[in-house]
Amino acid sequence: MKKLLFRWMVCVLALITAAAFTGCGDSDSQKSTPAGSAESRMSDAATDEELANIIKDASTVGEGTAGSSLKRARIARDVAALAAQKGYTQEDIARLKSTFETTLGTMDDDAKSSVRSVFTGSVFPMLDKAITQGIYDDDKGLLDDAGIGSDMEAILKTPGLADSYNSIKSAYLALENTEN
Repeated sequence: MKKLLFRWMVCVLALITAAAFTGCGDSDSQKSTPAGSAESRMSDAATDEELANIIKDASTVGEGTAGSSLKRARIARDVAALAAQKGYTQEDIARLKSTFETTLGTMDDDAKSSVRSVFTGSVFPMLDKAITQGIYDDDKGLLDDAGIGSDMEAILKTPGLADSYNSIKSAYLALENTEN
């Protein structure tokens, strides 16, 4: 049920992103939420839970098992969608690192190894190419096979995506560096 809800949210995000690029919306009527407000904290808790769910999904992907590359592609899309939705900044890295740490702390060594393999072996390389280098065509076939190619195309058009994604990646790598 949570996965279905998350996928629905990704579709809604894609539609909102498409509307933003067509010039819809009145910038004067949009309000920003102060970082310390209750609404912002609830949003932080919700996105922390979404990140925890992505990490848990990554823990179930076995190396070389049937469909593992498609599952890894979906996790990459989920990470990109979360980055696009939230708009993380450098100030969020400590909180994101804590979410990684807390979630990984509930897992056995095999699950942690799976998460490490998924994030460092697939998700980050794929998203680095697509988001930070603008090289998307290499993985388009895989994303289309996973049924998420159009989702990813919409997500990649999100302004500020690279900075937000880099905050997630930095949080994970900071955790990895403290464990080694």
